Amino acid sequence: MDLDRDKLSTVRAVQRAAAILKSFEGKHLQTLAEITRATGLDKGTARRLLFTLKKEGFVAQDPRTERYGLGRMIRVLATGIEMEFDLRALAVPVLSELAADLQITAFLSVYQDHQAVCLERVHDMKGMEVRWWSVGGTLPLNCGGAPKVLLAHQSTEEIVRALQQPLTRLTPSSPVNPRTLKSHLAKVKQRGWDLAIDDVVVGLTALAVPVFDTSGQLVCAISIAGLTPQMVDGGKPVYLARLRSAADNISSRLT
Repeated sequence: MDLDRDKLSTVRAVQRAAAILKSFEGKHLQTLAEITRATGLDKGTARRLLFTLKKEGFVAQDPRTERYGLGRMIRVLATGIEMEFDLRALAVPVLSELAADLQITAFLSVYQDHQAVCLERVHDMKGMEVRWWSVGGTLPLNCGGAPKVLLAHQSTEEIVRALQQPLTRLTPSSPVNPRTLKSHLAKVKQRGWDLAIDDVVVGLTALAVPVFDTSGQLVCAISIAGLTPQMVDGGKPVYLARLRSAADNISSRLT
């Protein structure tokens, strides 16, 4: 009987923890009170579970506001989720060929939970590996080529939400003026690419383009990064045609 009660208690604890994680669906941050209302848990139980989830990386807490959000471990695990099609399996061969041809680092990224998340990074052994964006990691939406390409193709409401958040300055070239960035995003969407010079790491440049499915919906972004002299000539992207061809190749496989 005691063993049965222990098993039941363990299941109940997991169910309660799952309820907390599910309560973040469609929400970015929540207070303890909001979590208790959404889950029906008392504050003491919710606080203990949140402490454990935070310790394991499934929940994070803003030290300034004390509000809770989903943690990095959720994003790490999410990179292993199979979609209707395996985006990695489709894109990696194309990116590997691209990286080998140009001796450069290539990235595959998606817009997920209001963030630009790196799904894959491929580099050529003969070239310099750009490591600023790890698999499962995120970049500020105002920095780097792919984050701005992904944000530019979101809804007006999502763009407004993103621009209302504090904009990160990674280098002196990082765009941190919301009005200027909004105008730049409109340009990125219209022309279909972004060239990010020195705004993540001084001396490095990234070029990014979107990938769409057959219905015209954004699926992901692909990007390449390297030393600025390698990537830019006269202020223009060197490998734009090659990157667009790779994007079309991936898009054609999404059937």
